[in-house]
Amino acid sequence: MTLMLTLALFFAQMTPSHSPSETYYVVFLRPDPARKPISKEEGERIQKNHMANIMSMADHGILVAAGPFEDKPTTITGVFIFRVSSLQDAQQIASADPTVQAHRNIVEVHAWRGPKGIGEEYVRLHKEKPETPEGMGIQPLFLIYHGPGWSPSAQTDGHARYLAQLRAEGKVAMFGPTEGRDELVGIIVFNRVPDEEAQRLISADAAIAANQLRAEFHHWWCAEHVLPN
Repeated sequence: MTLMLTLALFFAQMTPSHSPSETYYVVFLRPDPARKPISKEEGERIQKNHMANIMSMADHGILVAAGPFEDKPTTITGVFIFRVSSLQDAQQIASADPTVQAHRNIVEVHAWRGPKGIGEEYVRLHKEKPETPEGMGIQPLFLIYHGPGWSPSAQTDGHARYLAQLRAEGKVAMFGPTEGRDELVGIIVFNRVPDEEAQRLISADAAIAANQLRAEFHHWWCAEHVLPN
């Protein structure tokens, strides 16, 4: 079996068959290696413009979810989830963010097959009641990569079944495969469970326990009502 066919089968297995899905573009903002120290005032100016850009993208229906990451050391500063027509569009829009233009961040963009409805409940509630609290909280997020035991013949069909089980139990908020030829193959976002529980549940995944897949843990600050029920 060819590598590309094996990956296609893996993607199909990882996509939740019981619920509608669509293609989003996930943008990870990573610290720019050329980042230099700046004044507090300059940092505040860039952040203000960054937040204004987030609001503009949301108002135009481009941005369905966003939020900073809180990890030490910092390898990702934040994430955008876009509903746009192509990877190239996502790359262009993300590159115009003030933090990128100011050489504070660089962008890493992936097509991702996730559940329909991301951000829709948030928009509905905030239109009806603009005073609705943001309710920011940490969502444990895992990036799924090929592991050291990965091979074209790796048996990962139980991976999607396990995630669907966790979703049914209310532990996982959303999951799905990325599309492309790089090492990142999926993204999993937990509901607001303790870090230890999220890491224990991921470690119990047979494909991860067998080192066929590798899970990279992150803390994502996300508003309430953004993730689909």
